[in-house]
Amino acid sequence: MRISTKTLLLLSLATGLTACKGENNADKQAVETTTAEGSLASASADAAENRGVSMVRMINALPSAKDASVSADDRAMFSGIGFKTVTPYSELKDNIAKFRLQAGDRDTTIASNNEIMMDGSRYSLVALPEGNGSVRLRVLKDELATDSTKARLRVIHGVNGVGEIDVVMAGMTEPFFDNVNLTSEAGYKNIDPVKTTVTVNVNGNGKQLLKREMDFKAGHSYSVVLTGTTGQRVEAIVIDDQAISNAKMMMLDSLKKAP
Repeated sequence: MRISTKTLLLLSLATGLTACKGENNADKQAVETTTAEGSLASASADAAENRGVSMVRMINALPSAKDASVSADDRAMFSGIGFKTVTPYSELKDNIAKFRLQAGDRDTTIASNNEIMMDGSRYSLVALPEGNGSVRLRVLKDELATDSTKARLRVIHGVNGVGEIDVVMAGMTEPFFDNVNLTSEAGYKNIDPVKTTVTVNVNGNGKQLLKREMDFKAGHSYSVVLTGTTGQRVEAIVIDDQAISNAKMMMLDSLKKAP
């Protein structure tokens, strides 16, 4: 797909409108989500609240489930979601929802979760392994950066068989997060904008599980879902959420529809 110079200039202008420091208006702004699969835009919290819906996405962090599906109150919501895939946000009308997780073409529910969903809020459904061989479906509230001069980070532990973990930033004397249990969420926590090395270690013996370079940008909110099993490769699913102008949202939508 070819992008014209005019389109690039409009994208730069739209990005700049949200980069100015000042009062945070994240609820009034659309959101750009960037993953390894690309970038997508979704409506503002205010727009979703006015429509009486919440916004829900799914993250498949189950190495054993190559194709996962989720229903909400027995209505199909996500289907055929591959391992390490992050779906776009989907709107949900129900304020009280029962989510059911299935793997492959089986009709058997392998995990479920009942949750109260607030209109205008964003949520991630995260499929994670439990230590006893079962599966857990977590419903986590997604948040944007509330300080335009800071980045935000949360880490979700989905590495089976390693126990508690610590998350360490290069140059810091103490772990950024420590004693994080399997299926637990650490964060959100503010961090100064920086390019740095992030290391994930086993708590106690310090064994390194993952080492990754990350560029934390002001105004961005990062979710890192760790996945894998003991003795095998540990990977990170990185999700970058940023408030953007409605103009940029429309531009991203038009690029997505372009041939």
